[in-house]
Amino acid sequence: MRVAAMTLLVATGLATASPARAADGDAAPAPAALEAPPPAEPAPSPGPAPPSMPPPGPLPSVSRPPKAFPKLRQASLLHKYQLGIAMLPGIGYRGIFPYARETNDVIPCGQQGKRVCTGLLPFFIDVQPSFGFAEHWDVLLDVRFGIGTDFTTSHQFAIAPGFRYWVDPELSFKFFATIQGVYDATAQNNVEVRNNDFGIRNANGFMFEVMRNLGFYIQFGETLGFVRWLRFEIDAGLGVQARIP
Repeated sequence: MRVAAMTLLVATGLATASPARAADGDAAPAPAALEAPPPAEPAPSPGPAPPSMPPPGPLPSVSRPPKAFPKLRQASLLHKYQLGIAMLPGIGYRGIFPYARETNDVIPCGQQGKRVCTGLLPFFIDVQPSFGFAEHWDVLLDVRFGIGTDFTTSHQFAIAPGFRYWVDPELSFKFFATIQGVYDATAQNNVEVRNNDFGIRNANGFMFEVMRNLGFYIQFGETLGFVRWLRFEIDAGLGVQARIP
């Protein structure tokens, strides 16, 4: 009887202890704390606003800068390797000093009874071919045709080959000087006077280049002849020169 009572008490105690243990030790673990949400990504920056549609109507004109063209290169004004032809009408003044003869007679020089004759040099035209063989130098040939009649009743004819020097050949306004020999073949119609004469000549002037192939010039010249008689001439004229290429 006593054993049965003890067994009942033990069974009752075990039944009472099981729920308490379940409450103390075997209770379900508490849910884990909620994790912190991930940091929010920064909002994208607003982009450029879409272009607004143009208002209806004609499109506005777009102004463009004027087109720039390269500057044209100025043609060279050098006469090097150019063939030229020039024409110069002119007039001058002359003095003739005849050489004394053994008979002491006066050789007629255009003015009766005078040992020295002075007067105008008849109107003439010089035709001049030339060639530029260097930057500053031309070779030339002056051919003079007398238009007016001389005191000999003939027309002057002379040739003067030589060289011309350009001081500033690249400029449009340039100074030049020449050195030339002279051969004068003007007929004298006098048996006492030689028809042939030799001399030297210098001409100085200024040329204005209109373009590479055309120029106008003014010239002053001096000629000294010494075979026929002592002759001194000064002349001046205005000329034009064409050149190729």
